[in-house]
Amino acid sequence: MGHDNNSKNVTRLKTKIKTRFVHKIILHIDMNSYFASVEQQANPFLCGKPIGITGKRSERSIVATASIEAKKLGVKTAMSTWQAKKICPSLILITGDPEKYSEITHRFNKLFFEFTPLVQEFSVDESFLDITEQAKDWFGAVYLAHSLRERLKEECGERITASIGIAPNKLLAKLSSECVKPNGITLTRKEDAITRLDSVQLTDLCGIGPRMGRRLNDLGIRNFKQLREFPREELVDEFSSYGYWLHEAAYGRETSEVSIEEEDPKSVGHSYTLPKDTFDPVLMQRYLLGMCEKVAWRMRRDGFVANAVSTYVRYGDFSGNGKQHVFKEATADGLRLFEIAWGLLEKIRDRSKPVRLLGVSTSHLSHTSAPNSLFQKEQKNLSVLSALDKIQTRYGSKAWTRASLLPIAFQNRASGLGYDHEL
Repeated sequence: MGHDNNSKNVTRLKTKIKTRFVHKIILHIDMNSYFASVEQQANPFLCGKPIGITGKRSERSIVATASIEAKKLGVKTAMSTWQAKKICPSLILITGDPEKYSEITHRFNKLFFEFTPLVQEFSVDESFLDITEQAKDWFGAVYLAHSLRERLKEECGERITASIGIAPNKLLAKLSSECVKPNGITLTRKEDAITRLDSVQLTDLCGIGPRMGRRLNDLGIRNFKQLREFPREELVDEFSSYGYWLHEAAYGRETSEVSIEEEDPKSVGHSYTLPKDTFDPVLMQRYLLGMCEKVAWRMRRDGFVANAVSTYVRYGDFSGNGKQHVFKEATADGLRLFEIAWGLLEKIRDRSKPVRLLGVSTSHLSHTSAPNSLFQKEQKNLSVLSALDKIQTRYGSKAWTRASLLPIAFQNRASGLGYDHEL
């Protein structure tokens, strides 16, 4: 009898060893208050102080990132700067520095490759790592996460911290990294998935945004328990293939791999809140042209052309609308984008309301190696753009500009237009 029990125990142990490696072990690393932390690391004067990173120093901008100190005082991401200053008068506003953040992002992703070759940059401050082979089990995963956190401190500085989620798939790993902030490590095993999901809101899960949350609410689904109980067939009828994903997500199941290949962007866009609400079409044209040039430059730099452009307008009362146009021939010419975008804006703009914000976005992107044209005028234009791109690559984004985009402050002395804002 005892011998039989021993045999069963050995069999169970062997089975456990064999199945131990079946499920993947994924890390999601989410940098804490990233832009603000980078600024604090770069400038010791800012350490321990509430700071907010903005697109521009203006009360009409928003807080892109709030430092940990600012968050504790009630400042939140995407909050308007005037509202943030009202909540926290001592808040220090700093204009963001994308090049600086990009360099640090490159640095920590390079560090992650020391731990595993399977690293996926999910955003400028988030990455997924597949550490199945390196960690072997959950204990090894937690140990590796602690080691990685120490190396991050050595490489990037003690102000730049990360919250790490450990789970059997990317979906649960990302959810886990949100659980303990800042600088936490959270493990969610397969058997813990349901408990983890039932402790959060539907919209806390990556892939369920506010709009989808409202649609689920309309179906009577307000939590993951109700989502699991909702018939899968009805989810598919309502949301097509996305219904399958929702059903699987309700159980914490997800199969996407940590992709080491960079995914092509689906769109390239830019928006800008004007210094003052305005009815002036000339001022709108200037800002829209400037944004189109920025978008076009980014596409050409990365080897893309666009097959569609859309424009968006927001008014002083925060209402807004937009419209898209699909091209017959793809383009990456800022002036061409502007001509179409302005035409769209003229069709949709409510002239009874002052404009607060303008936006432009290109989509239906495709790769291009050497844009060409049969027409001499367009060939000349492409040659000029190519030469200007070389100048911009070498000397920076402000190396050249169209005459119509010269700062209005300069024009003010001659024309008396009364504007003193630079784009």
